[in-house]
Amino acid sequence: MTRVSTVKRKTNKLITERTEPRVKTSLILDLDKCTGCNLCTTVCPRYAIERGPIGASIRKRVEAPPIRINYHKCIFCGLCAYICPFNALTLMINNKPTEKIKRGISLPYLEGDEVYCKRTGETALKFIEGNINIIDSKCPGGCSTCIEICPVQCLYLPIAPKNKPWEKPPKVGVNRETCLYCGACVYACPANGAINLERTRIKHSEEGSESKIWQNMEEKLLKPVESRDWFFEERIETSLRGDRKLAPKRKTLKE
Repeated sequence: MTRVSTVKRKTNKLITERTEPRVKTSLILDLDKCTGCNLCTTVCPRYAIERGPIGASIRKRVEAPPIRINYHKCIFCGLCAYICPFNALTLMINNKPTEKIKRGISLPYLEGDEVYCKRTGETALKFIEGNINIIDSKCPGGCSTCIEICPVQCLYLPIAPKNKPWEKPPKVGVNRETCLYCGACVYACPANGAINLERTRIKHSEEGSESKIWQNMEEKLLKPVESRDWFFEERIETSLRGDRKLAPKRKTLKE
């Protein structure tokens, strides 16, 4: 049986396809909705999804997508489309939306509130609970990448209070009530360890939650969130405002 996998781009959509006799399976990535949160990367069983240049992509400085789907590895299981809170991924068979792994049977129904995403103009499902903290000593400050790419704009630049102008505010503020704990800020941040993100609970139904597929996915999602650098860094000592720090000297793509 002949299988042909391809990837193509149509306006704002990236389409990964596998064509077989009588069956065409497509995984469609909507670039207007994708935030580069990498939840799809986390749950992919074949490691077929990789991190792209998230910050530059979201800012429209490059044409590369925030994530990269390897059509050689993709098995079109649809787990990425299932877990995406922004509905940026769609699995289709013969041009019809489908679920190969059914909710309520092998996967639970994700539960939570719909949250408006100011950057995309769409809504997202807030089904993750957790904690997030900005480590000032590691945050480079001034780049504002995390603030610009945050889909719900829960990150912001704090301003010193008028009654205490001498107090130094943190470099980045966080509104934890609206945070989706998606991880987009962690993966876009140029400084390793500057954002500490921990997921403590995935809200879901009991139906389908006993399957081995979901248990493996939940275990991956609840692990500490760490940025997977796609470049090597050589770090040198630098001085900023009298503080000695380590800063990246040069970045080169992995072979």
